[in-house]
Amino acid sequence: MSERAEVVIIGGGVTGASTAYHLAQRGVRDVVLVEKEFLASGPTGRSSACVRQHYTTPETCRMVLKALRFFERFEDLTKGRTAGFVRTGYLLGVDDRLRKPMEASVALQQSVGIDTRLVTPTEMRDIEPRLRIDDLTAGCYEPESGHADPAQTTAGLAAAARDMGVRVMEQTVVTGMRTEGDRIAAVETSKGVIAARKVVNAAGTWAAGVGTMVGLDIPITVCRHKIALVAWPEDARRPHPMVYDFVNNIYTRPETGDMILVGPLDSEELDDRADPDAYREGLNLDESTDLLARGAARFPVLERGWVAKHYAGCFDVAPDWHPVIDEVGPEGSYVAAGFSGHGFKLSPAVGDMVAKLVTEGKKPGDDVNAFRLSRFAEGKPIRGTYGDWLMC
Repeated sequence: MSERAEVVIIGGGVTGASTAYHLAQRGVRDVVLVEKEFLASGPTGRSSACVRQHYTTPETCRMVLKALRFFERFEDLTKGRTAGFVRTGYLLGVDDRLRKPMEASVALQQSVGIDTRLVTPTEMRDIEPRLRIDDLTAGCYEPESGHADPAQTTAGLAAAARDMGVRVMEQTVVTGMRTEGDRIAAVETSKGVIAARKVVNAAGTWAAGVGTMVGLDIPITVCRHKIALVAWPEDARRPHPMVYDFVNNIYTRPETGDMILVGPLDSEELDDRADPDAYREGLNLDESTDLLARGAARFPVLERGWVAKHYAGCFDVAPDWHPVIDEVGPEGSYVAAGFSGHGFKLSPAVGDMVAKLVTEGKKPGDDVNAFRLSRFAEGKPIRGTYGDWLMC
């Protein structure tokens, strides 16, 4: 097989699918989306798919607000597809240690138009009566936030892109890249060569390896992310918001089947390094017991709950827990990776940002400049209002 395309996108997760969709929306339809297995078969498919807006830099706040508006209009924008978006609201609780950074974060979010407000612990319990609040000093609430379905979102974006002329190649492994002089010339795959002048590396946990094909050192650490699905006791089953707990370092969201999803917010997850092609996809007893205990520390009624299901995915973590979105390496080489667990919720905005970068290049003042790869060598990592507490 020998193909040609204006743009090749490597990676069929939500970032790659969103980039394909937004390129097509901009009129660039000679695009091939290459996926080594099937759409959303990697970390995207194991994402908790939370869509919350509590971010701590102007750029990410603007991006997540734009992304939320896309999720709200997903069916119209993709001609009838669904992202499975459910608006639940979002609560965050903190103690004195993080009260001031949280208040600064809320002020920043409000300044860009995010619907969020400070709430007291008592008001938090008014919103979600099952919460324990005696160890909280402050909180915030976003009524518009929610969660979606990662596989449906990815499939919907890819299908809409294909309707506009994008080609989707699944079960196609990228094996190398060719250059001519100082620019991209082609992508080598298990099914043949695709001649292309522009390539977007949206390979997620595989992005560092793809980067080496063009001589790039993309500083990504792959780590395992654990998720437990806890069954509510029968007498405690009712709708509830997402709850992020910066005291016990967990996040939760509703899950179908009268369950609550519990995941960790620990930067120590970096110690659990993973090979994305061969990692432990389930939780051991200590891991599942720990998440259940931390969930019960915020929702005491979960002391009578149980872990009904569990699984682990992978994060592609950049040194400052913020992505790399850049044209870097040979001319025509673009990177959109290192999302550090934030990729799903940002994906509609990221796809548009990458499509703009590919079609228009960088301009002074563009938000994309914050995510340049060179910031690490420059000693200018991104720091938000929480400082070294990097999970936001």
